[in-house]
Amino acid sequence: MKISYNWLKRYIDLKLSPEELKDKMTFAGIEVEAIEELGRDLRQIKIAQVVKFEQHPNAEKLSVCQVDDGAQTLQVICGAPNCKNDIKVAFAGIGTQIQDFKIKKAKLRGEVSFGMLCSEDELGISNDHDGIMILPEDAPIGTDLASYLGIEDTCYDVEITPNRPDLLGIIGVARDLSALLKLPLNLPESKLNESNEPIEKHLSLENEVPELCTRYTARIIKNVEIKDSPDWLKKALISVGLRPINNVVDITNFVMMEFGHPLHAFDYSLINGKKIIVRKAKENEEFPALDEVTYKLKKNDIVIADEKRAIALAGVIGGENSHITSTTKDIVIEAANFLYSSIRKTAGRMKISTDSSYRFERDITDEVAELASIRACEFILDIAGGKLLKGKLDSFPSPKELRKVSIRPSRVKKVLSIEITSKQIKEYLTALGLNFKKEVEDSLEFEIPYYRKDLTREIDLIEEVIRLNGYNNVPTFLKSQNIMNKPVFYARRKVEDTLVNYGFSEVINWNFGDPNDLDKFNINKEDIRRNFAKLKNPLGDSFSIMRSMLLPSLLKNALHNINHGQKNIRIFELKKVFTRKDEKLATERLHLSGILSGELDPVYWKDSSEQIDFFDVKGITESIFAELKVENRECKMSDEPYYQPGIGASITTGGKIIASLGKIDPKIAVKYDIDIPIFAFDIDLDAIFAMDIFSDSVFENIPKFPPVLRDISFVISKEHKYVDIIETIRKVGENSISKIVLFDEFVGKNIKEGFHSLTFSLVFSSDTKTLTDEYINNILNKIISVLKNSYNAEMR
Repeated sequence: MKISYNWLKRYIDLKLSPEELKDKMTFAGIEVEAIEELGRDLRQIKIAQVVKFEQHPNAEKLSVCQVDDGAQTLQVICGAPNCKNDIKVAFAGIGTQIQDFKIKKAKLRGEVSFGMLCSEDELGISNDHDGIMILPEDAPIGTDLASYLGIEDTCYDVEITPNRPDLLGIIGVARDLSALLKLPLNLPESKLNESNEPIEKHLSLENEVPELCTRYTARIIKNVEIKDSPDWLKKALISVGLRPINNVVDITNFVMMEFGHPLHAFDYSLINGKKIIVRKAKENEEFPALDEVTYKLKKNDIVIADEKRAIALAGVIGGENSHITSTTKDIVIEAANFLYSSIRKTAGRMKISTDSSYRFERDITDEVAELASIRACEFILDIAGGKLLKGKLDSFPSPKELRKVSIRPSRVKKVLSIEITSKQIKEYLTALGLNFKKEVEDSLEFEIPYYRKDLTREIDLIEEVIRLNGYNNVPTFLKSQNIMNKPVFYARRKVEDTLVNYGFSEVINWNFGDPNDLDKFNINKEDIRRNFAKLKNPLGDSFSIMRSMLLPSLLKNALHNINHGQKNIRIFELKKVFTRKDEKLATERLHLSGILSGELDPVYWKDSSEQIDFFDVKGITESIFAELKVENRECKMSDEPYYQPGIGASITTGGKIIASLGKIDPKIAVKYDIDIPIFAFDIDLDAIFAMDIFSDSVFENIPKFPPVLRDISFVISKEHKYVDIIETIRKVGENSISKIVLFDEFVGKNIKEGFHSLTFSLVFSSDTKTLTDEYINNILNKIISVLKNSYNAEMR
């Protein structure tokens, strides 16, 4: 359902901006799904004047116009029959977007057109497409059409919950907001000037299904003039997404949007027998609807009929055989209500969704039918003229008494946990239209208005109290709990997914370990891992401590697999390790350890298999660091005693060791009865999570400007570290280099001993401009100069 900001201001004096009002409606329980700025498209359309009008030399039905839009005079080809000299028109220049198409320069029968003169239909203002839109003579040239017509507005697309049919009209929304914002509600007062001619002489009513049609009213207005609606009425309908049709139909739509109660207008001359019958449809009865489709009805459908045929499908859609046309003189205004479940079944089965069915399906009230009828008749008499016959036809078989509901202030305080007085409760509920009847001890009795069908119990009134008091004003007694560290949670998941994608399987071992494993791994006496936490009552010596490292357990897992004929092993464990400095509780740190052995890839007949080596393990750990966005890493020989000398490395960043990797020393592997090469890695994840670089991922827009790739190659001494070279290049790049990749190293002929040739790929990019060759060459020259001066590099 759509709500207009300007239309709301008819009933309450809003001082809030459209954006502020959106927040207020949301807190009032009216969910705003979208906001649309009306008139935005019409701001592209300019008021222009046809200063010269000539017949197209090559087309009989086209004309060549010279159009002044206030800035310049342009030639426009037009095919409208009402185009002529000196008229003010709505002009769309080249580049203007109208509905689904964009205005372009075009050649029509040899003549060039630099725009388009628009009709009201093309602009979405009305259904008039007989010619271009002609504006009054005093319309200022060059002004945008939205400003001139005054249709700039904000439209809210809201979702109304099924239990609140009172909010299906703008008055209902205004009533809720007036209570919430403590503003007076200005409701329209309607008075009817009836003639002395009674309606009963011209029309009769028979309601054959009072259980399905709970109310039906009809009034007759004679000698109306069907014409276009006034501008204010057109603007109001456009603001809520309805197209103006004619004055009578527009008034029924206006009142429907105002009160939330659908109306329908019949051409009186097309009602056979001058009798309206509300009945069930006949099986397979044919009904020609306004959407130009003929429907076959079922016997449970409700129809509005005359003595010969159905003229409307009750609550859903009108009939083509009785609708208002330009020749209509006498009309019947219907305001009715139907059983909501019946309307829902009929509309659902026929797959028809209209503004009427949307409202009738939500169980609107019988009483509003009379208010809507009076309001519509008043408008029609004022705008379309005519004579209103005296009285009305009204079938209201089961009027209901107003419900009374009591609320206890003590119960309000207990349920809502707020301090509130009986006076405040009265103010809140009476502001919503409830009528306070009496107070007896701890009980306030209210009479519920007819439009609030949802208020049936004490708890319903309590909900209204908290809604107006403000959910955000309820005091908080509990401090927020940091239940989960989301960045760490999702980072762990990324790491696990990365390893699984590399073919790893996760293992889960007990946190209990064997202190003899530390001896087997040659861990020296001063190592922190020797300060393990002992169990007071262990299951045995092999489970007597809390593990201070994960790799021993993984080697035991590997042995189990090897003994079962599986030598291609890729397993990892993500668990905590435990150390202690004194007799207090142990320190827990999250570690990720893994081992690999066997062939790199599955056996394939076409290619020979390769065995896993050090660089495969290093590549996997690099992938993990890339997922965690750990940069500026440095790789050096590892001091860990369990790696084979020369085939172990430690990874550091910021001077701290965050990981180690390498080949398990065969002398250690044999202690676990393993006689095949085993490679391993161990990453201190807690050390990474504690870094400032670790945080939630932030979305980065796709670059608007194309990147530029350049390569740079030079000979440099091996004593210089890769990370230092990268950092030097990045600093010189002045934030223009987004990526640096070393993709080639060459050692051999023409390269002197102790040196190697390195080739880097540099990616230059910018978020604000396209980088020119001159700009990039200037940065490259600076990089070359710094490499020569800092590292004695020789360019190749």
